[in-house]
Amino acid sequence: MLLSLSFLTMLLGVFYLFAVEKHHKLWTYMLKPGTMVIIIFIAILRLGDISFTYGWWILAGLLFSIIGDILLMLPKDRFVYGLGSFLAGHVCYVVAFWYFPGGDAVNVWISGALFLVAILYLLKLSKGVVNSGGIVLFLAVTTYVAIITSMVLAAFYSQQPLIIAGAILFFFSDAILAWDRFVGKLTYRNYLVMIPYYLAQYLFAISLHWI
Repeated sequence: MLLSLSFLTMLLGVFYLFAVEKHHKLWTYMLKPGTMVIIIFIAILRLGDISFTYGWWILAGLLFSIIGDILLMLPKDRFVYGLGSFLAGHVCYVVAFWYFPGGDAVNVWISGALFLVAILYLLKLSKGVVNSGGIVLFLAVTTYVAIITSMVLAAFYSQQPLIIAGAILFFFSDAILAWDRFVGKLTYRNYLVMIPYYLAQYLFAISLHWI
C-alpha cells in the first residue's frame, strides 16, 4: 500500500507539472491539491500506531499546507491568506519535530548558519516586498521567514536525515517562490517550487512510518 501511494504521489505530481506547462486550468486545480491528498493519506495510514503528539502535529501541518495550496492557486490574489496558512503549517512542523523521539541539541554553528542565511535572504527580498505590500506585508514575510527557519532548525533537532532534507527542500521551495514574486521572474519557477515542495511534504508524511 505504501509503495503504491508513493508511486501515485510521484505520478500526480508529474501530471500536475505537465498540466501547468500546457495551461490546463481544470487539471491544475485538481492535481495540485490532489497530490497533497495522497500525501496526507500516507500520513493517516500510520496515525493509529505511533506517538500521538508527533503524528497529529504532522497531519495538522499537511492540512494547513493543502489549504495554503488552494488559496495560492485561486484566480484572485490571496497571497497573504496562503502565507498565513503555510505559516500555521510550519508552526505545526516545528512542534512535531521537537517531539520526534530521540531528538538532540543542534550544533551552534548550524543554528548560526541557518539564521544568517535567513537574514541575508530577507534583506534581498525586502525592497520588493515593501514595494508590493508595504510594511504590513514586510512584517508578515519576516514572520514567515523566522518560522520556516525555526522549522529547519527543529528538523535538525530530530537528528533524522530525511526530515532534515525535507525541511531544507521546503525552505528552498519557499525561497524560490518568494524570489519569483518579489525579486525577479524565474524561467523554471514551477519546477523549482513544486518538485522540492512535494518531496518535502512526502518526506514529512513518510517519517510517520519510521517510528
